[in-house]
Amino acid sequence: MNPNCPKCKSSQTVKNGFLCNRQRYKCKECGHQFTRTTPRGKPMRDKLLATILYMHGLSLNAIARLFNVSAPAVLKWVRNFARENYEKPKPGSAVVMEVDEMWHYLQKKNNKLWIWKAYCRDTGQLVDWECGDRDGRTFRRLMKRLLRWDVEIYCVDHWKVYPKEMPAGCRYLQSKAETVALERNNSRQRHWFARFRRKSIVVSKSKEMVDLTMALFAKFHVNGSMMKLLSLLS
Repeated sequence: MNPNCPKCKSSQTVKNGFLCNRQRYKCKECGHQFTRTTPRGKPMRDKLLATILYMHGLSLNAIARLFNVSAPAVLKWVRNFARENYEKPKPGSAVVMEVDEMWHYLQKKNNKLWIWKAYCRDTGQLVDWECGDRDGRTFRRLMKRLLRWDVEIYCVDHWKVYPKEMPAGCRYLQSKAETVALERNNSRQRHWFARFRRKSIVVSKSKEMVDLTMALFAKFHVNGSMMKLLSLLS
């Protein structure tokens, strides 16, 4: 029995000579010619396990050594998984919304990338984030989305951007003591991901990967849990 076509999955395939001493097949439906009949690359279970290891603090290079593949291959696995699972909580009501910014490295260690984060104290959810500079323009991009929420008061630190850029009518309190929960969230983020650690040789090469990693952190370490993913390995 001839194998199914790997391109269109049709069973209408016929033998079509040999290539490098291997039987070649041709699909009668789409015309695709092929010799390989086994799946390419690592199985999905390995890719999922690699992503889970990434979310538990291993670097891409370390994971690549464990699976005997290249670091770009692991990056592709993690990036694809993060894109498929990218989500943020839908706007709702919040009594207290903490907003703070944390630093990271992009491309080199003298180039800081700032991650602005919004944390709902009522639900304990990381509701939004924005990557960019530590300036008003980056904050405005985050604040534009936060305005969809029904927030009674924002709690921020004493960074000079807040009093300049807070929209008119927004109640906010500037006090370092009122952003403790979000500071604790920053510590958890640096704990769970190698790229965010303060004393690390890991430097992110793209802003997209930082944003996708934030999505993994929010969905599986803050707003949800890892149990569903771990159950897929059993």
